[in-house]
Amino acid sequence: MKRSRREFLKTLSVTSIALGAGPIYLRSATPIKKKVLVLGGTKFVGPAVVNAALKRDHNVTLFNRGITNPGLLPELPLIKGDREKGIGAYEPLKSMNWDVVIDVWPEKAGLVDDATKALQMNAKHYIFVSSIAVYRDFQEVGLNENSQVVEPRTNRSEWGYAEEKLSSERIVAKRFPKNHTVLRPGPIKGWRDSAKDLYYWLYRLKEDRQILGPGTGKDPLQFIDVNDVGRFAVKSFENKLNGIFNCTGPREKQLVWKEFLSIAKTHLGSDSKIYWPGEEFLKTHKVRSFEDLPLWAPLSEDRGFMQISMRKSVANGFEFTPVEKTIDETIRWVEKTAKSKVPSGGLTKSMESELIKKLERSNVKKTN
Repeated sequence: MKRSRREFLKTLSVTSIALGAGPIYLRSATPIKKKVLVLGGTKFVGPAVVNAALKRDHNVTLFNRGITNPGLLPELPLIKGDREKGIGAYEPLKSMNWDVVIDVWPEKAGLVDDATKALQMNAKHYIFVSSIAVYRDFQEVGLNENSQVVEPRTNRSEWGYAEEKLSSERIVAKRFPKNHTVLRPGPIKGWRDSAKDLYYWLYRLKEDRQILGPGTGKDPLQFIDVNDVGRFAVKSFENKLNGIFNCTGPREKQLVWKEFLSIAKTHLGSDSKIYWPGEEFLKTHKVRSFEDLPLWAPLSEDRGFMQISMRKSVANGFEFTPVEKTIDETIRWVEKTAKSKVPSGGLTKSMESELIKKLERSNVKKTN
């Protein structure tokens, strides 16, 4: 039933990408304009970073192949280069200087090695978007920036997503020891998210249908709005934040499934009936976490996966988008771009209906 949480985080990135309080962030009303170089910038996290920087009146330049969504940001300067071709791809950038480089894409440490080596003398600050996948043990509740991380295998050809991300973090810290920021998001949702896992639940609620909820509804749920990651990346270089910062969410206070679906149901004006079958019923009928019930990580499997600490980031000014707005942005993006509005993953309608019939026959209490 259990799926590797690191595998899930890698899938999201491909489809899209000591606990001290630290200084309290003081918002600058008139930030000093910075020269910002975004490596990539036109897929999922990149556009959110770019928008956040532009809203703060910074000067943004993109560096990419000019292939992914080439018409997305036509007003911005674009320097073309293919990172897959090695360090030589950065030759057009070597005569320029940047206040900050923001690296939103790689899951291969070699690409980060090339970028940091090429731009080490040309950039004052380097921001890298990593992942909570680097943490060693998801059984631990309250994982923070000082928690143990995976141990990379000696044979690099055997490295997985977590090891590549962790190695990338270390490369960035080595090349920019006093002027780097590493962001570790969990599942990223909202604008431009094509994963359809959060959308799975919203689609069912919009249909006013009977829904099989995950477990008892008491398991925690974490996801972060993509625009929150973008804003915090900008705050990081404006305030010269150095080090690692978790980016989970969707708020500082814990959210559980029953509350989330209640919030979504109310916000969408849904008349759906939600059944809470309990984990034992789901296991008996071979309903899998994440695959069949998207984003559900039962406490019995990886207790800490949806309970990552955000204390350090919040102390440094991390701001959360209201859950309702993330819901709206998720629905709006899918309905605008997807060929089919029906989620491709999760339980099919017929499977869900059959399970609910079995649940009713077993006299399991239903709730709304």
